[in-house]
Amino acid sequence: MSQLNQIIASILSDINEAKSKADFASRDLAQAYASDEILKYFPVPKIGISNLEVEIKYAVESVEEKPIESSQSQQRLADFIKNFSENTAREIRTSIAKEALSNVLYKSLGSEYPSKSWEENLSKNLQESFTKSLSGGSDLNRNLASANDQIKKNIGEFFPVAFKSESLATIPISTGEYQVVGLTKSGTFDFVVKDVFADEKIAMNVAKSLSTAISSNKLEIIEAKRDLGTKMDIAKVKAGNQEIILETESKTVGTIQPKAFFENTVKEKRAVLNTPIRTLPSWVLGNPAPVGTRPNAPVEKPETLKEDVTLKSISESILQKNLPDLRSGLDKIINETKTTTLKLSVESDKLKQVKPENVSTIKFTLVGNDFTMIQDEGQKSIL
Repeated sequence: MSQLNQIIASILSDINEAKSKADFASRDLAQAYASDEILKYFPVPKIGISNLEVEIKYAVESVEEKPIESSQSQQRLADFIKNFSENTAREIRTSIAKEALSNVLYKSLGSEYPSKSWEENLSKNLQESFTKSLSGGSDLNRNLASANDQIKKNIGEFFPVAFKSESLATIPISTGEYQVVGLTKSGTFDFVVKDVFADEKIAMNVAKSLSTAISSNKLEIIEAKRDLGTKMDIAKVKAGNQEIILETESKTVGTIQPKAFFENTVKEKRAVLNTPIRTLPSWVLGNPAPVGTRPNAPVEKPETLKEDVTLKSISESILQKNLPDLRSGLDKIINETKTTTLKLSVESDKLKQVKPENVSTIKFTLVGNDFTMIQDEGQKSIL
């Protein structure tokens, strides 16, 4: 309490000053007694105080809390954020690896995805973002929420993105490239485009060309054959002005001739692409439509390639789950390394203006040994 210690210190200082003045007065009196023929036989007068009780009334004018900017407190905060970021990145990596192995859109990434270095880089990114939140002002909750929003914007860069329609998809593979695949109604692959693409935009264009040609019945199967050496069935097709090679494992085709298999596959996809996906009315799901939209939205186009956000959603869910732990941990450290300063008022005029219930009293006692005005009984006089 910034003013109270000054008040008490002032009282003690005044007592010490009074003791000093009394000592000088006692000295002068003792010298006067010693020089007088009669008074020298009398004891020098003295006053002793055994205890002094002090009572101070005060009111709190303001309260200010500030974190202690010590190297120790800063290191504790930095270590906590580092550990939190490492643990969160490890949890995200484990969940992403599990999903990638079970999700048909990401199986081609392989069992080594994500790598340990991927985890370390994600941890550093989280650590930097949350560290900045500590220097963004006194509102920790708002700063952490802002940091979390920024992480959500950046975290998409850590994940490959698959795009899928009702019959086709572009998928990432372990080399960092993309493939175009055909999807069955159950979501498995019925063929893959032989070529791989360094850019997802190129893969998207190929997928769109295939989709357009299939839905308009303009996909031409130029050639289909079985490669006994690789045990793959291969079809060369023409979509617009592009020639595209499709492949599938021979065991998938079975005893059917390769050309018949691909013709049937294309026919099934054309049926899917030409059957609009009806969106259920809002009253069926009990989910009111946003303001400004029709209650019964128009049907969706089956050929539309939509971004799959599965991996990104997993990471965001883990961050959201762990964020309260980060907030409580930082709060604990900050509260343990924080100073509270009270501005007090002791002036009687100000105290009269304050409600009685807001006026507090502090009492303390000073023992006589601290301020006895002259020598105690039993001690030999210096004279």
